[in-house]
Amino acid sequence: MKMNKKLIVPFLATVVGLSISGGLGGAFAWYQFNSQVRTAFIGTSTADTELFQIGYVDPNDSTKMIWGRDRILPNTNLIPVTFDQVDGNSIPVTAYGRPEAGKQLGTGYEKGWKVIANGSGYYQYDIYFRTLVSDPTSEGDTSKGIAPGYKLVANKKVFLTKLTLEDADHPDDDSYIANALRVHLNVAGEGGYKKLISKTATSNLNLFGKLDLDGNKEIDTYDVDPWETGYNQEVTYGVNEHKQTTVGISDVVKGSTETGDTKLICKTTDGTEMVKLTVTVYLEGWALLNVGATNPSNLWNPYLNSGMGVHVGMIFDAE
Repeated sequence: MKMNKKLIVPFLATVVGLSISGGLGGAFAWYQFNSQVRTAFIGTSTADTELFQIGYVDPNDSTKMIWGRDRILPNTNLIPVTFDQVDGNSIPVTAYGRPEAGKQLGTGYEKGWKVIANGSGYYQYDIYFRTLVSDPTSEGDTSKGIAPGYKLVANKKVFLTKLTLEDADHPDDDSYIANALRVHLNVAGEGGYKKLISKTATSNLNLFGKLDLDGNKEIDTYDVDPWETGYNQEVTYGVNEHKQTTVGISDVVKGSTETGDTKLICKTTDGTEMVKLTVTVYLEGWALLNVGATNPSNLWNPYLNSGMGVHVGMIFDAE
């Protein structure tokens, strides 16, 4: 049986429901908006006698896995968030967003920021990889969703062969929302593949700064009583000197003519533990976007960046 070998993970979203405060003419950082997944599926197949599959935990029974070609992702809301420093490491447990003007006391996100839960401001999910090989002598394993005539096979190499990160309405213009898109890939296990990806590679993006969150056209100061220490002192939001570096799409996607394993994501196994990949999709609130001025800024202009769709999609190949 000959089968297509591509695994597709599209993630489609639309930016809607902008909430603005402080006047119609201003540009505000970290403005809130909603982004809803319209449709998403994970599909699969491979060539000839092998079947490249993905799976996920049954939402109705955490002891079971569902293996197949399709998965519909639930609707979710996205807002600008930050995980602070990630780079090539595992993504932190906590995401922060919705900073309130003048409320951050000292350095860090513990005061003045909201903790954003998965599904309430960013989206994170797990998928699993495995490869089956045709074997007419195999009885299969119904408990693992393996049909008769197939058995698990190890050491099949998995590569990312396409990654789309773009503004749906302005796919060739990164000055709107595309530069804020982030995808973090994390293969479980010691030494597993870990990448923080943006459309183009970024180096030393500041994850801190002085902002005008209250829209009075002045840098925010600490929200304390006038007789207390720190009154009228400017706030530096985030963590001073913390920076973010990402790899670009071209750094992780293997081209059709490329050889070697420099962009290898993982290898499949034939044991009870399938390869687990955690995918995190979010909008980096510290990203610099075009606000109609000479230089991009993290004071995002809602007139330029609201009501936009985003496309995030991946294709994996098993070789």
